[in-house]
Amino acid sequence: MYIVNNQLSSAKLKVLNSALDLFMEKGYFNTSIPDLVKHSGVSTGSIYHAFKDKEAIAEALMQALLEQIESEQTAIFNQYNSSWDRFYELSRWMIETAHKHPQAMQFILNARHKEFLPNLPPICSSQPFLNLRDVIQQGMDEGELIEMDLMVAAASSFGGVMRLIQLGLDNMLEQPLPNYLESITKTSWRSIAKTI
Repeated sequence: MYIVNNQLSSAKLKVLNSALDLFMEKGYFNTSIPDLVKHSGVSTGSIYHAFKDKEAIAEALMQALLEQIESEQTAIFNQYNSSWDRFYELSRWMIETAHKHPQAMQFILNARHKEFLPNLPPICSSQPFLNLRDVIQQGMDEGELIEMDLMVAAASSFGGVMRLIQLGLDNMLEQPLPNYLESITKTSWRSIAKTI
């Protein structure tokens, strides 16, 4: 169970965590309300009482994931101050989350959200992704990183980490994903750092 939100009822949390598992296992369109009932143990009536329909479940799932991710990022920002420390710790957090909760990272990075949530803004415009860019902007402002287009710098740094995560999710890596943390963070940071 990845989603832990104290603001949501136990039944809603069960449905959202089941939706996360089933959407990634079977796909959104192949997951039915009866599938969610069976997987979550929550009755059909309770599901429809909490959510209007399956699209509402997907919307609530995306919102819960983004809120949880932002909360976990905030904890890192509160503990670490330098852009390098934040970059490293955010990368570590992403890699560990992908390793322990692959379905959550798959849903965020790989699901074709526009197919079932057509009004959803691009995921890269969500606050958690903007927070990643802010770390890179901080590094430029502090003189640690080369002044360049922010999108290029973010793609060069966090993009490398995310690509490695995708390779891990696709079972293309020879070692467990966390074993690559040191090499991917140092390599990605070097690509935009002023001094090596």
